[in-house]
Amino acid sequence: MTRLSPKLERWWEWYSQPLSFSRANQEWTWIQRIANETNSPKPVISVQVHSDQQAVAGYCVLAAGALAIHGSITRRLVSNLSKESDIQIHTQGGDLMTLCLESLIAESFQKGAELFQALVQIQSDHSDTLCESQACCSQVGMSYLTKLVRMEMDFPFNRSIQRIRFDDRLKIEPFDSIPKKTWIELLERTYQHSSDVPELAAIRSTGKAIEGYEANRTPGVNGWFVIRCNREPAGCLILARHNYPLGEISYLGLAPEFRGKGYSSGIMQFAVEWMSAQKCSKVALAVDCRNEVAMSVYQKWGFQATISFHAWVASQKTFKPANMDFSK
Repeated sequence: MTRLSPKLERWWEWYSQPLSFSRANQEWTWIQRIANETNSPKPVISVQVHSDQQAVAGYCVLAAGALAIHGSITRRLVSNLSKESDIQIHTQGGDLMTLCLESLIAESFQKGAELFQALVQIQSDHSDTLCESQACCSQVGMSYLTKLVRMEMDFPFNRSIQRIRFDDRLKIEPFDSIPKKTWIELLERTYQHSSDVPELAAIRSTGKAIEGYEANRTPGVNGWFVIRCNREPAGCLILARHNYPLGEISYLGLAPEFRGKGYSSGIMQFAVEWMSAQKCSKVALAVDCRNEVAMSVYQKWGFQATISFHAWVASQKTFKPANMDFSK
């Protein structure tokens, strides 16, 4: 387990003061998990911005695959600032939350991030509007992607699975049954004309995406597969099992010419039986709300929507700081 620095622990003790105990514990656990996946002693970038009258503090986490994930930004008292923050900014004007977010994005790119991602949780059906966090994302030049839906299925591993006749057109085998270069090329083909966050294909390199999937793997658990349809390499399936034990369908994609031909039931049966063999108690996935076909398939297999997020990104290729008037 990665040992986080005393400086980061002191900063978090200060930062989490206004948070509820449950939220602070949840976020710190998340930071520790990311640090362990990346084997990084410094997974957090922290920023505080203040004028003479008010202050805010925020952070992001550097995850595997050159991905920076936005944590949160909270308002603070000017009399209660932290000397432990990585970046400290004093400004005479401007929106402090916007300045803080822009600084987090710029610094994460300086640290090698390829993408900066912000997931704004939708609290209820009545709050699916442009809230303060989303307005902040828009003002700094982040791009809105979509609403992501997290779906879960309780999965007692000792229950009997209702089997269907396996589709004999399908064969699902470990990904290393074909050359790695071929598997990567197949993965890229599954991105073509995808209904699941297709915008990422233009701004996310395949190599970095694979690094992210790699970090999510449990040692000793082989959950990467090639999907063959009528003996032809047709798609990729990436499954994971965490120590909760929580199972996750990290990725499922078919090349365009194999879609819409009824393969989904066989693939899902394989995934569910794999989760059963791994003794998972719950299975989770995230899906683009625009991908109605996939959501319908998951619902038929017993998955239910739990929480949803508005997804925003900034790309190192396109992000341009607004040159707001502030000085470190």
